[in-house]
Amino acid sequence: MLWVIGINHKVDIDIRQKFSLTKTKLQEKLIDLKKLANEVIILNTCNRVEIYFFSEDYIDIEKIFTELGWDKKYMHLFYIHKDKDCIKHLFEVVCGFDSLIIGEEQIVAQVKEAKEISKLVGGKNPVLERLFEVALKCSKEFRTKSKLNEHPITIASVVGRVIKESNIKKVAIIGLGNIGFLFCNYFKNLDVDKVFLIGRKNEKIDQFVKLNPEKFGYYDKKEAILEAQCLICSTSAPHPVVHKDDIPEGKSLLIFDLAVPRDVDVEVYKLPNVKVIDIDQVHKMDTVNKEFRISKMQENYHIIDKYVDEFIDWLEFRQYKNLIMDMKKHAEQLCKMQVKKLKDFDNQEREKIEVLLLRIANLYIDRAVEVLREAHKEGSGEICSNLMRRIFLK
Repeated sequence: MLWVIGINHKVDIDIRQKFSLTKTKLQEKLIDLKKLANEVIILNTCNRVEIYFFSEDYIDIEKIFTELGWDKKYMHLFYIHKDKDCIKHLFEVVCGFDSLIIGEEQIVAQVKEAKEISKLVGGKNPVLERLFEVALKCSKEFRTKSKLNEHPITIASVVGRVIKESNIKKVAIIGLGNIGFLFCNYFKNLDVDKVFLIGRKNEKIDQFVKLNPEKFGYYDKKEAILEAQCLICSTSAPHPVVHKDDIPEGKSLLIFDLAVPRDVDVEVYKLPNVKVIDIDQVHKMDTVNKEFRISKMQENYHIIDKYVDEFIDWLEFRQYKNLIMDMKKHAEQLCKMQVKKLKDFDNQEREKIEVLLLRIANLYIDRAVEVLREAHKEGSGEICSNLMRRIFLK
């Protein structure tokens, strides 16, 4: 059974942040959840926490909450999609339908990262990895046909437009991970005088400092906030990193808190000259080309349907996996038996003959598998598979 349990931006950030997982915590929970299901992938972003499962049986949601240490009083806020609905949901997510900023492309990298982290930490997930690979393939075609790549939209471009319209020239960024990099990349061509970088130095961010040291530079948090007109927060810290004491008394400051959990302490929101905009409010600023994006995305929704059907065909065909493996194993045994009967050949010649026989056998098996695939699509897969057992295994 293929299914997903999740919570997204439709639930208020104050509740949603209770379920956000740090990278370390995510890796720990992947291992824990593997006790409940054969395959698990966690997609954890500022807009959503989704856990994808592939298992023989459906797992009770209470068991999942217990394993994750989550408060069960919020269970009713989580959605569950099974089988085809689960597949369709992931494809819609990676294509940008379920994003706060419709059509944004950052989700593509986040889906890739979720797949890789799960593979690294939790071991093999053959079905879920295939699901995520097909989702990414679907996204690539969908975004090309919908011309989303010609009109790219990111959280950096939405926030950047507000900064430009507000005539802000000095910006501080706290949190130099993927979102921090996204903003640096955007600001390198934007008319701002100074970008104060707050956080650990890393190679990805260093390139901007080296390229334009007059614009980009690493600074202490208090020094940066003192000089900046705008502060962008995007750390992965499990607790606030910007407090009331960090803001000089009477200072005017625009803050974009893009982190989940929040980076900005609630007391900062109360400061008279400080305006804080959180991740859920940013989407209201998404107005440029929005109607065009929605129109083109709806127009090309059939691409998602195509890939959903393609994955379902692949998933259903897996029922013949053991048959195909048995056929290849039996062919290998037959080849070895026939080679043993050969006389007047040395060991090296026997090995070459065995390789040749096995290659020929696999060619016939591969052709038989294609016939089985065609029969399965036509609804006669069971009859065909029984016939193949009689031919190849008896």
